[in-house]
Amino acid sequence: MPWMPPALAKFFTYWSLTFAVFLIYMFSMFVAGLDVWESIMESVRKRRKEMAPVPAYDLNPMAGKTIAGTLGIGPGQQPDAKRQWVLDRAAAVAQGLGLTQIRIVVLEDSKEHPLVHFHDGTQIRSYRVDKTWVAEARAGNSEREQQIKDLLERYLASDFLGRHAVRPKRTTELARGKDA
Repeated sequence: MPWMPPALAKFFTYWSLTFAVFLIYMFSMFVAGLDVWESIMESVRKRRKEMAPVPAYDLNPMAGKTIAGTLGIGPGQQPDAKRQWVLDRAAAVAQGLGLTQIRIVVLEDSKEHPLVHFHDGTQIRSYRVDKTWVAEARAGNSEREQQIKDLLERYLASDFLGRHAVRPKRTTELARGKDA
């Protein structure tokens, strides 16, 4: 080997067989590793086949539901004390009117006023209860509590039962600001 220094040529002449055996050994270890990998992947495939089939991803989970049917509090969520108090009063009013198929959800708007949502699966009605009324009623003012119940009862009787009771006057925040 004229291009190699003589000491290196002598080294490779003496150790070339050892390097060849080492290279063959490494290649056989690589092939054995691929074989082990293939057997592991085969056992994984078998286990996946034995497992229960995973249902296909539903592209539209809300198909067949109305907007009112999708309303509800999420799993694991519990209403706070104020919303639970309003929910209990709203449920009592609905039951008193004989509306047993109505679902009730109480949420809050951005100004912390309770929003009471009544729905029967086909229609949804939302009513806002003044937060000061709720605070006063929860503090023990029975007149305010009765006022809240009457408000909800008039709304429900008008919207769900078709009774043309005197509905509470509709107002907006802007109209409320002008009155004050």
